[in-house]
Amino acid sequence: MLLRRVAYGESDLVVTLLTESHGRVSALARGARRSAKRFGGALESMHTLRVRLEERPRAELMTLAESTLAQPRRRLTGELERMEVAGRALGWVRRAAPPRTPEPEVWRITSELLERLDDPGDARSPRLHLAEAGLRLLGALGWGLELERCVGCGRTCEPGRRAMLDPRRGGLVCRACGGARLLVGGARRARLAAPALEADDVELALELVEQALKVHGDIE
Repeated sequence: MLLRRVAYGESDLVVTLLTESHGRVSALARGARRSAKRFGGALESMHTLRVRLEERPRAELMTLAESTLAQPRRRLTGELERMEVAGRALGWVRRAAPPRTPEPEVWRITSELLERLDDPGDARSPRLHLAEAGLRLLGALGWGLELERCVGCGRTCEPGRRAMLDPRRGGLVCRACGGARLLVGGARRARLAAPALEADDVELALELVEQALKVHGDIE
């Protein structure tokens, strides 16, 4: 998947890709700006690409030797809201995934999100899909929120009870450990842990994801 493309020199591109086998990688696509035939138009985000990468001795960048469309997503790229949601998720991945480290769960979560956004039979809100995927991405990256016990003292919060939540500290924080600004009800806490959200959970979930990524992944 293409995460970003940046012009380089007169005719080249530097592309950032999320790959299934190598994780996030950056590569030089020679001549990609000069000729549309060079990669057959297969350097667009939100589609699944089939690429051939070559290592260059002592070079930071790999070389993108070939790229073809493996799975186009026409509905997704034809609707603004879906494109915005997909772009936000790809931005999270680009900033948070470690370089050249296979992350099969990150790949799977991202692929599933794009598939759902492209599915004409899926009537759920794109932002609801994004919020659920964001919470799952936190877990896949090792930054999942602790939603059962206080991250300070370890005290268990009984199921169904309201609790204070601080994504910057990693999850629940009891009053004895300083508490937190966000007060979350027990039923909502259970949905966040699943995650299997309802429409009125979306904004809270997105706020949690953004704050956690900002702290752990240094993402603005």
